[in-house]
Amino acid sequence: MKRYFIMRHGETIYNLHRVLQSNTIHTPLTRLGCDQATRMGTALLAELGRAPPAHVHVSDTGRALQTLSLICEATGLDWFTAQRSADLREIEMGSWCLRSYADVEAEVGPVMLADHLLAPAPDGEDYPAIAARLTQWLAGAGSLPGDHVVVMHGISSRVLRGILTGQPDHPAVGAPVGPSLVQGSIALIVNGTETVLFGSPNGTQHA
Repeated sequence: MKRYFIMRHGETIYNLHRVLQSNTIHTPLTRLGCDQATRMGTALLAELGRAPPAHVHVSDTGRALQTLSLICEATGLDWFTAQRSADLREIEMGSWCLRSYADVEAEVGPVMLADHLLAPAPDGEDYPAIAARLTQWLAGAGSLPGDHVVVMHGISSRVLRGILTGQPDHPAVGAPVGPSLVQGSIALIVNGTETVLFGSPNGTQHA
């Protein structure tokens, strides 16, 4: 049996100030983001126990790695042996990266779609592309039996959860998408069924 504990990283300074993040520049966690990561670790410890024999995966972005470090501190998981993957990165926002939402919206209109989804940038990544790289990840590192602890991002985690739970393509973005969850949340997926282990629904997405 495979169980996926899919964790959304904590709040970053870019989230706080509504600036679109890059996947290649470290965007550090705020104090709240650190607290969220620690609470996720405590929740995971209660579920799996100390130093569980889980496969640990993390987006290779600084904010995900920082979140994982605090989760490992709480759980005894080994940060150094976690499998880093670019396939787990957030949606790539192209030339909108590192610009404020307000500045981009002044030029092109709303960046947020319905259901807390981000509009793809004209020179960025679309949702089918995210689904393709996550399907590739599931066929490789994510395919082993056992528990998988996965630390990633708001939009990309929704696509991964949509794939794992067999969601139909979302009409607005053309790919499977799971429900929105707040930052610092854990979704547990077992045999296609999702339970929110920690956190709450309807979280605003920030890239």
